[in-house]
Amino acid sequence: MQSVRRLGLMFLLGTLVLGGSQCSRNQPASQVKPLKARQAAVLQEAYAPLPPQTPPKDREEQLTPERLEALGDLLLERRQYSESLVQYLQILKEDPKRYDVKYKVAVIFLLGGQYDQARQELTEILAARPEMLEAREALGLTHLVEKQYPQAVSLFQEVLRQDSQRQRTYHLLGLAYLAQNQPKEAIRVLERGALLNDKHEPLLTSLGQAYVQLKDYQRALLYLKKAQALNPKGKKVNEQLGMALAGLKRYSEAFEAFLKAGDEAQAYNNIGVFYFLEERYEDAAKCFQKALDLRPTFYQEAKINLQRALEKLQETKAGGH
Repeated sequence: MQSVRRLGLMFLLGTLVLGGSQCSRNQPASQVKPLKARQAAVLQEAYAPLPPQTPPKDREEQLTPERLEALGDLLLERRQYSESLVQYLQILKEDPKRYDVKYKVAVIFLLGGQYDQARQELTEILAARPEMLEAREALGLTHLVEKQYPQAVSLFQEVLRQDSQRQRTYHLLGLAYLAQNQPKEAIRVLERGALLNDKHEPLLTSLGQAYVQLKDYQRALLYLKKAQALNPKGKKVNEQLGMALAGLKRYSEAFEAFLKAGDEAQAYNNIGVFYFLEERYEDAAKCFQKALDLRPTFYQEAKINLQRALEKLQETKAGGH
């Protein structure tokens, strides 16, 4: 029987990015595609290598449960979810108590955004196998991506009560706290997770994000620099690094970080936001205008920000007379 330990989940939760650069310098216009912020994304971890050969279709009906599972795992690794599901369902048809396989079915539903089905499968598993921490963690993740944060927190805490060495669960619990704007709670659990492995880039990035939320930018840089060294091109780590640097008014460095995270238009818009918060409305307006120059057709966010900056600039000038 294949162990469920061969199957896992990794998670990235996107956040709204703010960042910056020097807006007065000239930049060549370029064609860029719009970035779409994601509140949640669920990706599949890599599995152990499996035999590359697949049996001919006319022999699939003769496959043993072990071979069906191996084929399902291989298809799942290739993200051929529907084909993988067929193999697992054949196993469950003959043996409905294969809860390790049922867990994999739930994972497929989760990866496909079919959260109701995933929740149903995982609930049935836990009714029969309450000690199966993988299923409890996956159920918590289902609640997390559906923004049902209290339920997610409760499930992750229960997993950690039973196994305090699960770094992935510490990370998920920290993400749940961050989503609820509770950075101090996030730091408490994420730092415990970091003690288990200080080379876990997503967890280090989330720690940096928590300190950014607290506006402790110097402390945020400590973790974000470590995370960036592990994943120099990572979108989220560079987004958060840009925020920390902009919070310290190191705008040129922040701009470079945001270029790595996305595109030039977003970087100019982000720095404009920081200038706006500092009541530097003229500088903010220049940045928003540069963002519009790069995205003249569809960059609605920059248009709104530019209008607000110009209104504030007019109010400031009027108040000075």
